[in-house]
Amino acid sequence: MNKILTFLVLILVILFPSCQVTEKITLSEDGNTSESNIQVYDFFLAVLNDFSAFLTEETSVDSIMDNAVRDFANGLSSNPNNSNVFYTRGENGEYMVSFDFESISNALSTLSGGRETTILKEDGNSISFYLDINNYPELKEMIPFLSDPNFEVYGPEYNQGMSETDYLDMIYYLLGEEAPDAIRNSLISIDITVPGKFTATEGVTVTSSNTCTYSFHLIDFLLLASPMSFSISWN
Repeated sequence: MNKILTFLVLILVILFPSCQVTEKITLSEDGNTSESNIQVYDFFLAVLNDFSAFLTEETSVDSIMDNAVRDFANGLSSNPNNSNVFYTRGENGEYMVSFDFESISNALSTLSGGRETTILKEDGNSISFYLDINNYPELKEMIPFLSDPNFEVYGPEYNQGMSETDYLDMIYYLLGEEAPDAIRNSLISIDITVPGKFTATEGVTVTSSNTCTYSFHLIDFLLLASPMSFSISWN
């Protein structure tokens, strides 16, 4: 497969770029659930169509998208911490993935091979998230695709010190004039509901006494020029 197409598919599998992603995480005494809604931009589908000449006869743009979501769901199913994994495809580039999980700590322990992680910590009634270029290798251990050479050259380690303008210029030459705005506007939002009332929050938008939202743009992750972080506590 063409290297640029490989990059597009890999980054799609990892981060679903050129799209809007909203994930809802609900923590409760009765069980924890996660539901992700993914809206892929028409632009990204058009880019895949432009590279259709590099696809095999048995492969279509739709199947690339479907396979990416399916593989993501299969990865969730392979984690013994998760259950009731479900995914579906709607209309107009919409996908939904949901699953139940035992605990954040167990999920991270499984992903990191039993090693302690500094990225996301759960301590009783508190959760903290911190990602920078120094602990980014921990994320690569949890998400192996981040170490793929076809993706690494577009990731934060290879582009340390590069400005957003220069990075998007590079994307412009690779994918066309609509690509920079599509990636710049790609937003990931995580809604978190806790089984109590917040006592302290940092780096999130509080929407109710027990629900908050952490949002970031894809470009912030791709460059990781500044740390990404949030913390919440509840009673």
